[in-house]
Amino acid sequence: MKIPLAWLEQECGGPVDRAALLDHLHESGARAGLHADRVVEVLPPPELAHLGSVRGLAAEVRARTAAGPTAPQRSASRWSAPLPDGLALTAQDGLPGRVAAAVVRLPGEVRLPGAAADRLRAAGVPLTGTVADLAAYVGLETGQPLGAAAAGELDLTGLRLGPAGPADSADPTAPAGPPPGGLLLRSGERTVAVLGRDTPAAAVPADGRDTLVWAWWLDPAAAHPAPGTGPCADPDGPPAVRGHDPDSCDRAVARLAELVTDWAGGTVTAAGGAGASAPAPRVLRPDPGELRRLVDPDLDLATLAALLTAGGAVVAPPEEGRPLHVTVPAARPDLDGVPALAGEAARVRGYPTLPRRLPPSAAGPWPDRARLLRRGLTTASLRRGLQQVTTPVLLRSGEPLGAVGTPPAAEPVTVHGRAGLRAMRVRGSLLPGLLVVAGRALRLTGAAHVFEVGQVPRSAALGDESWRIAAVLAGAVAPPSLVEPRPRTAGFADLNGLLRTAAAAAGHEALELMPEPHAEFAAGASFTVRVHGTVVGRAGILSEETAALADAAGERVCCAELDLDLLGGPAPVPPTVRIPEPLPPPAFNVSVVVTEDVSAGEVLRVVARAGATEDRRVAVKDLLQGGQVPAGHLSLTVRAEFLRTDEGPLRDERRRRREAVLRALADRGWSGR
Repeated sequence: MKIPLAWLEQECGGPVDRAALLDHLHESGARAGLHADRVVEVLPPPELAHLGSVRGLAAEVRARTAAGPTAPQRSASRWSAPLPDGLALTAQDGLPGRVAAAVVRLPGEVRLPGAAADRLRAAGVPLTGTVADLAAYVGLETGQPLGAAAAGELDLTGLRLGPAGPADSADPTAPAGPPPGGLLLRSGERTVAVLGRDTPAAAVPADGRDTLVWAWWLDPAAAHPAPGTGPCADPDGPPAVRGHDPDSCDRAVARLAELVTDWAGGTVTAAGGAGASAPAPRVLRPDPGELRRLVDPDLDLATLAALLTAGGAVVAPPEEGRPLHVTVPAARPDLDGVPALAGEAARVRGYPTLPRRLPPSAAGPWPDRARLLRRGLTTASLRRGLQQVTTPVLLRSGEPLGAVGTPPAAEPVTVHGRAGLRAMRVRGSLLPGLLVVAGRALRLTGAAHVFEVGQVPRSAALGDESWRIAAVLAGAVAPPSLVEPRPRTAGFADLNGLLRTAAAAAGHEALELMPEPHAEFAAGASFTVRVHGTVVGRAGILSEETAALADAAGERVCCAELDLDLLGGPAPVPPTVRIPEPLPPPAFNVSVVVTEDVSAGEVLRVVARAGATEDRRVAVKDLLQGGQVPAGHLSLTVRAEFLRTDEGPLRDERRRRREAVLRALADRGWSGR
């Protein structure tokens, strides 16, 4: 759409910066170019179809300059009423398009008002004195091109909208190459228009004969289909989307009918429309507090409602403390939530009027407690000297240690997969794999201090898993020494310390070890771990039979496994902001030698007065008596801080104050340096 800048500046109420206009259009995703510094050509994307009209583009420019809504935008409701009936226009059900048409009669040559004619000339539109001039004017004003043809050559009783077929491409009266599957407006057997193409309105002579005028709307999904869904109406032509909703073509024809009556003295004999209908208006109930937070926290409800009304919505009288009742017409499908409504209010008010505020924090949400707990337990275990390992999730059905650590009532989860995995089942505990690793470590190094944090399924249901931590301690803990000739081996006390460290990492002060028999643990060293009365796991020393299965016969193997879902986790603590300490004020030092009968307070007062500083900023930092100081005298080292009053170099101000103090000391007969 070619929009004359003279017309745009008249709508905006002042000059328009050409370079800024092109930058704004490019940032919005529209293709735009300037021709001879008098016409801007705009090809907007489907979601920004309003930028292809003078009114829509002027509203955007005024929003960026905080000039408020345009005057025509406030009075647009005068010509947005539905068209009258009377024209027999039909369409097949379910078509993704709409056509609105009217039959007008002009008594004579059309003479546009001077300003309107100048606008068309500025856009490069030749004046014909026919209905084509009015159609071109409405097309520039609304961004909805209109077509026109002599009604005497058409069957007005057989106007219908339907899809194009293979035979239509061979019709010599049809526009060149109507695409198969496209939508055509037909009059009897004759093709009048192809939806998706902007054909200029024919210059029908204004001699009292009937003229058919029409405008169309096409669903953006049909105009720009996804790859593989069918041919596009015209992939190399201009955008095939006009308007936001099906009623946009009706409003354009209604505007043309208004100009026919007001400017040309003509009449509208019949009008109608067919095809897709506009959806019902949507009702939104946004939180006014959230809207004001996004637009301006100091905005009152009445002004907010007025801004939304100027944008095209219908707002019920607002009530404090209750959500707004906003009715959004079908012409504004983009107003679909609080952010869109806030953006519309800011656009109408003007973007520069928005208060400058820091953006919301870009930090992500706080990590959940489970993740914090896993991280804390991993860190605590590593600091205690344990090694983290990862063991297989699948175990063979004949695995000797497969049942270790699994609750007696738990059903094993069997894997049904390819041939190589049919004899496998999912582990019911972390201990079987961990004991295999510990047995190998004992054989190779004589010590095993390992742990694992992993998931264990509760059932065969997808996602029904729990996070657990398991630890195994066996073998030497400390090397031999003069005090202990033999290396100290891991005992239950080491495991108990690890469990208490885990409880502290989870934010619990203490845990309980309740004696309870478990199949894999020795009879006298089998415990259930509880936290605040809740069972969170088990701990103990492996029995001789189980230790032999783990290839650790004769070794004392301490094991524990905790359910992290039952253990819980510490609540996330927001990081505190540490305010840096202020820099110390500038200061100077002076040494004073006085007799012992002179008080230190008197010396400090003299230094404060002469140094032009406060008494509380002067203090004795050192005291020297004897040695190089004469008998009966004291040497006081005084430090005097001060607040800067001179904009010159700090070194010069410090020297000036110190010299003033030395002169004051000399006047009193005291020695200073």
